[in-house]
Amino acid sequence: MGGFRNIEDVWTYLEAIPKFQDKGASAANFALENISTFCEAIGNPQDNFPTIHVAGTNGKSTTCHLFEEVYRHAGYKTGLFTSPHLIHYNERVRINGRPINDELILAFFQETEEVLVNSPLTFFEISTALAFWVFSKLKVDIAIIETGLGGRLDSTNIITPKLSVLTSVALDHIEILGDTEEKIAFEKAGIIKQDVPVVVGKVSNSVQSVIQEVAVKKNAPIHCIDSTKVDFKKGEIFWKDSTLVLQTYFKESVNAYNVEVCLQGVKLLQNSFPVEVTTVHEAIVNFKGAPGRFEQLLPNKQWYFSGAHNVEALESSLRVIEDEFQQEATLVLSLMKDKVHEQSLSQLRKHKNLFYYQQKVDRAASYEQVNDLLPVKKIDDSTAESILNELDTSLVIFIGSFYFYPIVKRWINTIADPTDSFLT
Repeated sequence: MGGFRNIEDVWTYLEAIPKFQDKGASAANFALENISTFCEAIGNPQDNFPTIHVAGTNGKSTTCHLFEEVYRHAGYKTGLFTSPHLIHYNERVRINGRPINDELILAFFQETEEVLVNSPLTFFEISTALAFWVFSKLKVDIAIIETGLGGRLDSTNIITPKLSVLTSVALDHIEILGDTEEKIAFEKAGIIKQDVPVVVGKVSNSVQSVIQEVAVKKNAPIHCIDSTKVDFKKGEIFWKDSTLVLQTYFKESVNAYNVEVCLQGVKLLQNSFPVEVTTVHEAIVNFKGAPGRFEQLLPNKQWYFSGAHNVEALESSLRVIEDEFQQEATLVLSLMKDKVHEQSLSQLRKHKNLFYYQQKVDRAASYEQVNDLLPVKKIDDSTAESILNELDTSLVIFIGSFYFYPIVKRWINTIADPTDSFLT
């Protein structure tokens, strides 16, 4: 057909598709029929490699990156599928930790074009199918697959994994997944498959009951971490019933639970994917963190980005300011409309220096919407450089929507030293 002659044709095609970032639920498809039909037409690539399937309100991306780090460190050829991408689309699909190249993306679109252009796939469904196709084509030893939203009707849920993982459950996307933690837990527990073991992170008793009920129906062995046994202090993760101490790069204490989930998962898969215990520990200690998850943006500045955009995640990030830095912070906030409510913004009131950036997408919360609940100062593209120059030696946390990340990077590119690692 010749519609995808070069990678620019691919970007143009993808750009024209409505995205959840801009349009919200109207850009998504919470059903498996279309992705199943498409993947069947291209040979069901999702069945050609072993997977770990990870869902959760918070922590799922970090946990996916942890699993990938461990198995790559152990010498396995790894695939990793996460979303959203922060800068480049290619980041969504990684082989051995590195984003795939444009040539591979173009090859997928050219090879599947005839089916693709006649399939009513969403942006996320195309991305999911691309990941499955790449992992199959490159014959990965194991792929870690992150759900996009929920689990039961998420387009990634056409796989039968070796292990299912539920990192956490909190109120988020309630207009889609349900207005209680128990309803959300049921949707996320939809990734649990017949006879496939599942690891569950720190969750409430009522959430655990929902997940256990689903697991029992599927005869899926369930392993819930004991969050009372693992602790965290200034990057150190330690276990109360063990002498093990891991000095990590993490800032947020919640990552102790993500590490415990990863350790439990790796243990369960030892027969299929053996890894030396020392190798697992080395991988965790060397792990620099998932991009955009309390990530230090410049080596010579106390500037961090945290993609915390719900109550639980905001609480976790704000605790770092008190426990780790113990100093006043400037917060630069950017949110989507559905994240702006009293419960989340009330946590920010103790901070005196607050800025708000309004993104240029339909879903973005306006400055006025935020300012009605939380007094904030405006920051925009025309004032960002001068404001950030004034904050040169301050503790600055850019926080909120992951879609804010490329905007922050653009700002920093204008003022940073060209040799700084963030620019590469």
